[in-house]
Amino acid sequence: MPTASRRKAFAEAPISRQQHIHSNTATETVAETGSVGAAKSKSCLVTSIKSSFPVTKSNSNTKENGTAPSNTKKTKTLTPFVAAKNILHRSTAAPQIIGRETEQAAIKQFLETTVEKGRGGSMYISGNPGTGKTACLQALIKQSSASFKSVLVNCVPLTRPGQVYAAILDSMEAKGSGADQALAELEKTVFKSKTAFLVILDEVDSLLGSRQEVLYRLFELAAHPDSRMALVGIANALDLTDRFLPRLQARNCVPVLLNFNPYQVKDIVAILQSRLDSVSKGEGESVIQKAALELCARKVAATSGDLRKALDVCRQAMEAAEIDCKRKAASKDKENGGDAPQAPKVSIMHIAKVLTKLNGSPIAQKLDALNFQQKLVLCAYVSLAGITAASSAPATGTKRQATAGGVAVSGLYTEYGTICTRLNMLAPVTRSEFLDLISMMETQGVVVVEASKSGRRGGRRIVSTTGAADDRTMRLAVDEAEVRRSLTKTAALTPIL
Repeated sequence: MPTASRRKAFAEAPISRQQHIHSNTATETVAETGSVGAAKSKSCLVTSIKSSFPVTKSNSNTKENGTAPSNTKKTKTLTPFVAAKNILHRSTAAPQIIGRETEQAAIKQFLETTVEKGRGGSMYISGNPGTGKTACLQALIKQSSASFKSVLVNCVPLTRPGQVYAAILDSMEAKGSGADQALAELEKTVFKSKTAFLVILDEVDSLLGSRQEVLYRLFELAAHPDSRMALVGIANALDLTDRFLPRLQARNCVPVLLNFNPYQVKDIVAILQSRLDSVSKGEGESVIQKAALELCARKVAATSGDLRKALDVCRQAMEAAEIDCKRKAASKDKENGGDAPQAPKVSIMHIAKVLTKLNGSPIAQKLDALNFQQKLVLCAYVSLAGITAASSAPATGTKRQATAGGVAVSGLYTEYGTICTRLNMLAPVTRSEFLDLISMMETQGVVVVEASKSGRRGGRRIVSTTGAADDRTMRLAVDEAEVRRSLTKTAALTPIL
């Protein structure tokens, strides 16, 4: 029936879009979705690796069930420059994993001795951001010839311990309402499943604290002799093992430890060149000069070794080269009627300008070093400042004048709570903890907290006797444009801004 067909198409549409999104994303990102919730955030918290990254050699245009593919549109051919910009995006999966031979061998051995043989086990992978932890693991899962289910769970948005169990069960197509029921159902799945399965906990260090009992329980389940669950925990914290490993040793469930060191110069150059060669057929030199790539790699390796930063630098340099090329072409058109425009080419000068812009500003480094809660406070300030400027525009004419006196800390706390509720990622901190966050930023020179005019005594800042911050205001000590630029680097905050 037509109605049934429409319902079926409507039900299947979100799934296809979800698979399309995940198939173009092989980096650490579920945390950046900005959505949480136990029951209705399955697509944001859980990613099935095997389904999102299918192992297949069949062509997407192959006939299925005896019918020809419906989509016969011709793909638009991209220029080498545009294709290079796309492949250098941090969310684009790398054509192949370059380097990391030792780490790949350790992960392969773990997969071979656990899920590929139907057994349980655990591994803990640590390393700085942008060192390829998740990407390397996902690539090896795709390459595995064994048939097993794997799921990636991001732990940052999970606000309650039981959500971890529920997220895993959702991926296993099992049901369990409530933390206790979810744990009982998960234990049944772990010991009675016909095939082994792999659970990947990304940003696992966020489970420490009030939710760390969940972490211990999952590693215990994976270490049981009859377990069918292999567990991989991924975290940026290098000292996580010092904090929770002694207790795991006492319970005889110590995971295999694997650390990813920051990328070195030769690794970054090889990875960037491999990406460029994959779209330019070995003519990567025609898009970015080799010397420019080496400069980018040396600067990034000297600061953080974060490959994502190297990708961002190259993309921004390509955009700068494109602007220069258009400007030169426009001037030539005016002089001699215009010759055939030349393709843009990234030089050392373009890379150097981008690096100076990113690293040369101590303010940018200071803002990037803020934790997520402090960035939420700045988000609340930017939001309130925009409202204040809009309401004061007819009288003052400028946003600078509208926010010169700062924003009331009490109103800032209210806006902060609203943003936390809207993002549904983290529970708002208490008022006293909120004031501590502001004090830390004041010490770092990011904001200035002052008593309002009605609360000043001899020009000195005071705090009300009730402990409330109603008599204080906060204003930025840095340029708001710098703050916005830093906040937009966190994808979860983009909807707020």
